[in-house]
Amino acid sequence: MRFDDYISDFYQYMVTEGGLAVKTSHDYISRLRFLATQYELNDNLTESVVKEILNTEKEKRQYRDVYNSRKSISDFSAGLYKFLDFIKSDYHKRIEDSIISEIVKIEKSQSLKDTEKKAIVLSRIGQGTFRKELINYWGCCSVSGITSTWILIASHIKPWRVSNNNERLDVYNGLLLLPNLDKLFDKGYISFNTNGQVIYSKYLSMDDKKTLHLTDDLKLSKVNPNHIPYLKYHNNFCLL
Repeated sequence: MRFDDYISDFYQYMVTEGGLAVKTSHDYISRLRFLATQYELNDNLTESVVKEILNTEKEKRQYRDVYNSRKSISDFSAGLYKFLDFIKSDYHKRIEDSIISEIVKIEKSQSLKDTEKKAIVLSRIGQGTFRKELINYWGCCSVSGITSTWILIASHIKPWRVSNNNERLDVYNGLLLLPNLDKLFDKGYISFNTNGQVIYSKYLSMDDKKTLHLTDDLKLSKVNPNHIPYLKYHNNFCLL
């Protein structure tokens, strides 16, 4: 895997568990993307490899125009060791385990009816009542207007795992999206502001946007005031 394949999870790890501010998290990603053009930054990273990278960079920095100060080495070090912490944390597996635990908790709940339990669990995979209500509300892709609902994915704006049960079933916490838009939205490469206008992550290259036919005029077909808290959450905590 390339470093870019880790960015979404790494960012979420930094802002939710790593104790880092959004700006600092973006700074770390920018430094590591630079290093990733010269080194393999993946789940095989070890402390000894980090030390080798830093020793090499101490020699190379004086011969380039960017990241050439002594401070840049300490900046690289901070980013590399945070990424190493992320790799050791097995973040993705723990998130999946936490989702499974939450589903078990819902299924064992004494305060929820069986129909409510089923609806909440099915909403995790964009099915059941949640999907039906999104289809009734949007009637088509929330962005492109495509009406072939069989191909569209029911996506939570505020992620299921951090939502309460009411939010998990709230039609205003959902979008109907084409698979490519859903994946980009889920991974934080696109978001939408409170007017519905698309926001692109700075990590989505111009070539990627061109290949995916993404333009600056993409927007949600409508925005209800009830969408706004969820959109703000996605802007603040999910957009890379």
